[in-house]
Amino acid sequence: MTTTEVTPVEVGHPVRIVDEQYGEHVGLVTCVHGSFGDYVPCINVVYVTNDPAKRDPYGAQVERMSSLQHLSQGPSQMPRPGRYWTNM
Repeated sequence: MTTTEVTPVEVGHPVRIVDEQYGEHVGLVTCVHGSFGDYVPCINVVYVTNDPAKRDPYGAQVERMSSLQHLSQGPSQMPRPGRYWTNM
């Protein structure tokens, strides 16, 4: 599968995400805004941060990203800056 191919995801599915600084993470889908069909909906995800400054007594903190477009939906197939998802 290429990164621009889309397989529908549901809440709880893992996805690859890219943040605003182009850092890559594995996230879990927490919300799908719409249904897959004629378009690819945006999703919300949660992921464990890799920022060493964001640690607490429980370990690495979690981050959330909302309304992420799929890589295939952005201009020239890449929303900028960052903030997109692809299937695993």
